[in-house]
Amino acid sequence: MSVDSFFLRAQSLELDRELKNARIDKIFMPRPTEIVLALRSLSGNVRLMVSCGGSNAGVYLTSLRPENPPAPPMFCMLLRKHMQGGKILSVDQPEGERLLVLTFTSTDELGRVSEKKLVVELIGKRTNLLLLDEEGIILGCVKKVDYDMSDRAVLPGLRYRMPPRSDKPSVYGKTAAELAALLEGVQEADDIMDRLDGVSPQIAAELLHLGYDADRLGAALYDLTQGSGRPYLIRRKGEDFDLSCLPMTRHIDGESILCESFSQLMDDFYSTRRAADLKKNLSSALRRTLDNHRSRLERKLGKQRQELLTAQKREDLKKKADLINSNIYAIRSGDSKATVVDYFDPEMPTVEIPLDPELSPQQNAQLLYKRYTRLKNAEEALQKQIDQGEQELAYLESLLYELELAGTEKEIRELTQEAQNAGYVKKAQSKKNKPEKPGVIIPKKYVTSGGFTLLRGKNNRENDHVTMRMAKGGDYWFHARNIPGSHVILVCEGREPAVSDLEEAAALAAFYSKAGMSNRVPVDYTRAKHVKKPSGARPGMVNYFEFKTMLIEPKDLEEI
Repeated sequence: MSVDSFFLRAQSLELDRELKNARIDKIFMPRPTEIVLALRSLSGNVRLMVSCGGSNAGVYLTSLRPENPPAPPMFCMLLRKHMQGGKILSVDQPEGERLLVLTFTSTDELGRVSEKKLVVELIGKRTNLLLLDEEGIILGCVKKVDYDMSDRAVLPGLRYRMPPRSDKPSVYGKTAAELAALLEGVQEADDIMDRLDGVSPQIAAELLHLGYDADRLGAALYDLTQGSGRPYLIRRKGEDFDLSCLPMTRHIDGESILCESFSQLMDDFYSTRRAADLKKNLSSALRRTLDNHRSRLERKLGKQRQELLTAQKREDLKKKADLINSNIYAIRSGDSKATVVDYFDPEMPTVEIPLDPELSPQQNAQLLYKRYTRLKNAEEALQKQIDQGEQELAYLESLLYELELAGTEKEIRELTQEAQNAGYVKKAQSKKNKPEKPGVIIPKKYVTSGGFTLLRGKNNRENDHVTMRMAKGGDYWFHARNIPGSHVILVCEGREPAVSDLEEAAALAAFYSKAGMSNRVPVDYTRAKHVKKPSGARPGMVNYFEFKTMLIEPKDLEEI
């Protein structure tokens, strides 16, 4: 990413103009590495995103309204204590470093007003967010660094120190002529970075690509240190690739698009990336847990099915016991085998049955009967366990499918809560982390070409709601056969739908299933009165009867 010191220099000037004297009304912390400040500025109410979250790190005005966790983190509470109600005095980039400092007024419990600072370090993997008091003492930070991790400790109670500087001359604080003298004879981008501190590889390569000599290099770098950079979005092969404070002409397959402001550039660029990272970070642990449960359950089912096959061969034991009893007169105690006529075979062949010589013929027969009875009982228990395991496996598959579809923090948190209730995820022990109250269910609505309303649940909880609470007995219920997916209800209201309406409902159920990308999907449908939820069944799990199956091409409908 090209959010280098020159980018930050120009951006800090822009933010300083827009945020000077802005009042800090509210503070939120939607993620552990980012805060959102709700500000009241001269231009109106705005939101400032302050993120030290790796690839999405930056400070910019945002149109995003991120969802907040049920309880604010401790660092958020600290910021509210010191920042809420204060005014932003300035936004600076000290000493040309890759960090921004928001200076603001703060009023303590006794009414004393002081100036404090919020420092945002944007230094690659060492990005951090720190709150300093008026003496420069660290009050709190997002990432704590002790002396075992670095010579520059970052801990509450310590005095804040700037990141260590390079021994090379800084590009900042010099005239164009001084910079030109230092750059005399450079040929490669690495030469510029070897002679000056604070120049990124992208900027160095671009200036050399333009054919600048030492004088023009010095003038260009001096202008950048004064904040002459402008917000450019760099696209390559038609996709958003990078940010820059200069147009990048060295990419043959690229283009540079000038944006209205640095905030608008960063907000647009990071929005998609943030959503993808958010889903990955929040859902990865849950997906890993569910995958592990699924793998263990599949192995368990495999063993049970193998045991079931063994149990189903029990009739041979009963047959041998019967043959021993029918030929008991011809078998002597101490024999290791019995040669008998198989009366069960029409050809009545002679067969040999192994015996335990330490047991009498009657005891050998009783032993076979006991083994037969034990396997018969085992078959019944195994079949019941396999049925329960297959139902649980189907439920796990539905959770994993819903996790793929979840696009918001709230949806992922609801899935995590459902997994906790099912016993797949350990519940938090802290009393402060109370379960989040489920929101009001508003199912997705569609209209068929015949004017019939369709209702669709997007997760197990909504599927239960639309099927068991909203659907009337005469409505039609649709679901992809033996595949995780949405329940779809065709609301009849006393009318009889045409075949085209049924097909559109089935196509919608197929589209919002795990097989939604297939050419044809089997979809079961029946009247809602034939759909029942067994007592104690998992969310979204139902039984249905008197159904028909339609092989349909998945198709989405326009939502109303």
